[in-house]
Amino acid sequence: MWFLCLRNLLILWFLSLFISSCGYQFFERPSYFKPEWQTVYIAPWKNFTSETALGEMLAYELRHKLAQGKFLMPVYDESKADLILKGEITKIYLVPVSYRTFIQTKERKISFVGKYQLIEKREGKVILEETLSRYEIYRVPVEAATVLDPGREEALKLLAKDIADIILQDIMFKNVEFE
Repeated sequence: MWFLCLRNLLILWFLSLFISSCGYQFFERPSYFKPEWQTVYIAPWKNFTSETALGEMLAYELRHKLAQGKFLMPVYDESKADLILKGEITKIYLVPVSYRTFIQTKERKISFVGKYQLIEKREGKVILEETLSRYEIYRVPVEAATVLDPGREEALKLLAKDIADIILQDIMFKNVEFE
């Protein structure tokens, strides 16, 4: 009976050795993060477009993603935060991609252009500053003929999730040098 337990431990040890030799590692804090950075305030994004809800959607998705990562906890009070993540949406535009008939759109492409900054609150120093460009292609349902722009809300939600993923990856894997 004890040899079964020993066999399982050896299999687990070889499997973990194999996985770690392939370059996999456990999710941990970025190497450039200081130990005192524990919380982040994510402000609603400044929005210079007609899509008024997109700034709030982006802030919500970013809070959700960072809370899942557990290396930075989002707070709703800027005075209690160690870091501030803010951004702005500079362009959103819609382009028809394919048509069913001359008048009826089958697919649309929603494009996003914006930028964000990760700022250390105490010193006011910008840690990360990036511009983003992303698009999402969404289907327009045929049966929703009375709706002004069917599928637009779903496309904006997908776009916000994608942008939140991209920003989280930027924060996690950027090589940032401090003076």
